[in-house]
Amino acid sequence: MAKNPALPLPHPPSLRGADTHVARLRLLFALHAAVWTAGAWLYRSNLDWAGDMLENYVWGIEWQAGYHKHPPLFAWITAAWFAVFPRSDAAYFALSSLNALAGLCGIVALAGRFLTPGLAAVAGLAMAVSPIYTTLAIKFNANTVLLSLWPWTAYFFVRYVQSGTRKDAMALGVAAALALLGKYFSVALLAGLAVAGLARPAWRARLLHPHAWLTVMAAAIVLFPHIEWMLHTGMQTIVYARQRMDDVSHPLPVVAADLVRYSLMQAGYLLPSAAFLLLLSGHRRAQAAKLMLHSWTHRSLCRDLWWLSIGTFLAICALAFVTRTGLSALWGNTQWFAIVPFWMAILDNAGIAMEQRRIARLMAIYWIVVLALSAAGGIVNAQRHERLTAEPRAELAKLATAIWRERTGQPLAIVSGDDKEARAIAFYGPDRSHYWDLFEPATTPWLTERDVRRAGALLVCREANRGCIDAAQAFAGAAPVAVEVAKTAWGLRLPAHRYLLFVLPPSAVPHAG
Repeated sequence: MAKNPALPLPHPPSLRGADTHVARLRLLFALHAAVWTAGAWLYRSNLDWAGDMLENYVWGIEWQAGYHKHPPLFAWITAAWFAVFPRSDAAYFALSSLNALAGLCGIVALAGRFLTPGLAAVAGLAMAVSPIYTTLAIKFNANTVLLSLWPWTAYFFVRYVQSGTRKDAMALGVAAALALLGKYFSVALLAGLAVAGLARPAWRARLLHPHAWLTVMAAAIVLFPHIEWMLHTGMQTIVYARQRMDDVSHPLPVVAADLVRYSLMQAGYLLPSAAFLLLLSGHRRAQAAKLMLHSWTHRSLCRDLWWLSIGTFLAICALAFVTRTGLSALWGNTQWFAIVPFWMAILDNAGIAMEQRRIARLMAIYWIVVLALSAAGGIVNAQRHERLTAEPRAELAKLATAIWRERTGQPLAIVSGDDKEARAIAFYGPDRSHYWDLFEPATTPWLTERDVRRAGALLVCREANRGCIDAAQAFAGAAPVAVEVAKTAWGLRLPAHRYLLFVLPPSAVPHAG
């Protein structure tokens, strides 16, 4: 039931019984994360196709205050995770699932500012079945790290505007800074929260109170190392962001049409969560559906949560129009941290009780379907020799490292060449290898050419990439070693891939220059 200090809860259960029920609901979150870790491992025989997850790792282990594309937080998280856990696909999928779980816990915490603990947990479980926190969350990168950061930032925002304490003001500043260190797109979140805050008179008073300067101060302290890095590196991340925006810039009519498509896709992502609530609404399902549908335009149903739900969406739309930028559907996934709590508050205020005894059974059925479809999809991908499934990344790392050790007798310190393949060797290989960009050395400033020649390097190129082969041969000054690598998935041997390896032995530092 929605929180109301003026009205007691009708017929409250015993405190112990309520706590036990909430604890059981929370246990479902951990099981959900485990199921999606297993499901991703069953379905995929590699990480993502683009190689973002490999890039996260090779960046993160250098512990820079920023990287040429993005601020550093997601890379730091990756490096910290693999300082403890083995470098494997399963461990990486576990990180992705735990990141989503952290976001769901943030949604529960946010909902708890407006709902009872039991209903707050139900809100988190309803969002847990959305693609936003499942299939789209498995690729951990600069976008999906926001799944955990945005709900908690919203939570600390609500804590501050409700309490006005100095502690909550500073906590909000830290959370906001961490969101920006995840990705600069978090300015849309902060703008959305500002819209929500200014729209509600009581909240507006908090934002205009001198304590709000503590928020700014705390954020500045957390952001200072990254800002200093930006100033010393020519604002690389801003330049990259500007280039990306220019690449997707369109005339206003195209942007408007794109926003319609974007909005429809966001609604589609939320359908499973809405269906989950309707299944729990019992014989009042039709009334619940009507209320949830009307909620988009009827902010009077629950004004605080309406503004929290819609504020960031409005900010994203405004940002798209101002910059004339087409929006990727994935960019908006993280904005819906308040929508299910909003729906639940509306249903609760209408007296529509959730049939919570059905939740465990519904989740069990859902998990069985997820695991069955994941296994079936993995088998089909292997049978069809799907290109991501067939890439022998871990196998290449093992073979390449063996060749390097055979030639040099030393651990492999540096890898370069084709980006995905080189990063795969760094990630899957037994040595703690560092990645150096042969083609754009400025993007890997932790190594200079002299460092590479002194420590030695293994350069890898796909057989079909003539540009890589020519550059690697010129740099290494060595004949290539041709290798053919294949992998096995679901008992099927997949087509072999051919690569050329170039061994640059350690201490090959030229006398000239």
